[in-house]
Amino acid sequence: MHNLLKVIVSLIIISGALISSASYAQQKHFYKLNTNAGVELNYQWLSLDGPRQLKFTLLQSDIEALPNSAPAYNPMLAQNHIHRTLLEYAQTIDPKVARINIKRSGSSLNMEVSGSSETKINEITETLSSKHTQAETEYLAKNYYTPFQNEYGQMAIKQDHRRYAIESSDNLESVVESIKKQLNKPNNSREFINFTLDWLQTIPYDTLENRISSNGSGFAAPKQLILNNKGDCDSKSTLFLALLKAYNPNISVKMIFLPQHALVGISMKAEKNDIAIEQDGVTYILAEPTGAAQLPLGEIAPSSMMYVRNRQFTTEMF
Repeated sequence: MHNLLKVIVSLIIISGALISSASYAQQKHFYKLNTNAGVELNYQWLSLDGPRQLKFTLLQSDIEALPNSAPAYNPMLAQNHIHRTLLEYAQTIDPKVARINIKRSGSSLNMEVSGSSETKINEITETLSSKHTQAETEYLAKNYYTPFQNEYGQMAIKQDHRRYAIESSDNLESVVESIKKQLNKPNNSREFINFTLDWLQTIPYDTLENRISSNGSGFAAPKQLILNNKGDCDSKSTLFLALLKAYNPNISVKMIFLPQHALVGISMKAEKNDIAIEQDGVTYILAEPTGAAQLPLGEIAPSSMMYVRNRQFTTEMF
């Protein structure tokens, strides 16, 4: 990592304490009703503070505007798109000027340019390289994917969690307003965060496939997670970030990628025992939206704590 990462951990909160104090979230009921206006959703669960409920309606206009979960990244489909783009460009070149040969070789494309003018060959080769990069970028963007380097330095393609969250936030106002109605102090960020965490942690967990090998299969965009009432850690963290941005567009947050897991870091004033990381001089309090353990802001699971203390994570700013 380019940035100096510092783990801020109170010695009072250790793995044993988390195990003994954490309770497990229990969703009691989930109701979904389709209406002419949209979809009415009703979540009921048992919290440490007793029974809780969250009811809201997603208007049809909001549902249609929310991005859908993309299919798993398929490198062959991406290669087909790039190949077509290069062939279209090749057809614009006069064979008398240069001959272009593009061949598939496994998961890559080999490009050969020949002609009488070395200057022209170099020019065409540079254009082909540029169009290859542009076509790949276009394909990833169209399907909500982005290049990613994990905590071990491996390069891969992952869902564009940031884009999902940002593009979803404007159409989740009804959810945010419903949460605020349940709070004693609607403008208190920590109270909003803890209620939202409590709710998300009760939503049934859908196992995360390996972020590198699965090519994104199993990820649920905020829209699908809410409507289908299930999601993995990446999915829940993305919805949580979208809701935070809808609640406060100016809040500084990061997604924290661990091996086979994801957390959220929130830039706000830390309390005495909050578990946090510091990056570029900014403190980010950690949050576990995944469940099933009911963990408030500033507490994380023992398994997460191990990776955080060993700095086995990468971050993405939202």
